[in-house]
Amino acid sequence: MANAANENITALSSVIAKNNKVVVHLKQGLGKVRLAILDPKGKQLHLQTIRVKKNDVNVPYDLSALPIGEYQVYIESNLNEKGAEENLVYRVETTKQPIALPLMAYGKSLDDSTIRLAVIGLEIPGVTVEIIDGQGKKVFKEEIAQPEGFTKIYHLDNLTTKDIHLRVTDAKGRTKTLYF
Repeated sequence: MANAANENITALSSVIAKNNKVVVHLKQGLGKVRLAILDPKGKQLHLQTIRVKKNDVNVPYDLSALPIGEYQVYIESNLNEKGAEENLVYRVETTKQPIALPLMAYGKSLDDSTIRLAVIGLEIPGVTVEIIDGQGKKVFKEEIAQPEGFTKIYHLDNLTTKDIHLRVTDAKGRTKTLYF
């Protein structure tokens, strides 16, 4: 993936890209290094100079706020020696990440021993509702396989709404805790 044939800078640096996040790994002995991020048109978005002496250095970049496209990570070393500069260009492609929506669950205390729970916007049916008391013990657990959403009223025996909280988990693993 590198565009330079020089073994020194190629052996002492690497770029790892995953989920629109880039980590530039620079090994010890590279000396003074210039890092740049270039957009698809070649315009410089970021420039940074780092001294790599005794320890390896990891430089993270988050490209998730940038538009979709192919970006370049430009690494230049041996900046102290005139005419001996080495450079290397890595190409990194950003993709659109799906937006993870939160679980929409709402609860309301109707009186001291009654709670109304409303869950909306479910893409996959399957919700687990747990009623937990003040000591953290599970008092009640229920699986509801209703598509899209539902509303349910819970009547509490020997408990008040101030003594409990609800933990709602959907089929995707999103969790919301409701306190009253």
